[in-house]
Amino acid sequence: MNRIKTIITFIILLLLMAVFPYIPIELFHINIDNLSMGMKILYNFCCDLGFMIIVFMFYRNKLVTEFKDYFNNFISYFNLSFKYYIIGLIIMIVSNLLISNFFSSAVAGNEEAVRGLIHLYPVYMLFSTAIYAPFIEEIIFRRSIKDIIKSFNDDKYSKYIYIFISGFIFALMHIIGQTTSYLDYLFIIPYLSLGMAFAALYYRTDNIFTTIMLHALHNGVTVLLYIFLGV
Repeated sequence: MNRIKTIITFIILLLLMAVFPYIPIELFHINIDNLSMGMKILYNFCCDLGFMIIVFMFYRNKLVTEFKDYFNNFISYFNLSFKYYIIGLIIMIVSNLLISNFFSSAVAGNEEAVRGLIHLYPVYMLFSTAIYAPFIEEIIFRRSIKDIIKSFNDDKYSKYIYIFISGFIFALMHIIGQTTSYLDYLFIIPYLSLGMAFAALYYRTDNIFTTIMLHALHNGVTVLLYIFLGV
């Protein structure tokens, strides 16, 4: 029964992440095309915030406990997070460079799309990438998937199965829908490296805020560098 519950929870969260912004449109018959750009941004912000509240309420007891634990042990968690992040980041950068140099026709569609949105809506994208995405993605791709893997198998191999599956789904979700050729799927590798680093960190600490904060720091710094330096 617990296994079924964890699988259903993951599926529901994954589907809601994809369709949640469309639910108010259908319920209240909102014509999004008639809204000004400012109102569209406000609408998206409210949807993001609403979904975050729903996810928080579902996991509120665990999240409150882990939040307190994270800040009570901030130094040790930060030092450990930094080690995992550096490993994942190095592999991510090297794989990005290799793919770009050896497969020049391959395009990182997700990065290009995000950069275009940052250029147009910097404040909203800072919220979306540095607050919304880390919170939602870490709970779905780290916590929910770990719960599923452990419900099936909790032996010494489950750790490695979890790290790979969590990293792979995380990477796939950042690539799918943004590809123009099969070569674009090579960019799964950079996302996979960072996703696996996050998964390994979460498995080690069993505190979701270690990866939420690390993910937020990575995305936040990336957005700010693009806004102020164009890199």
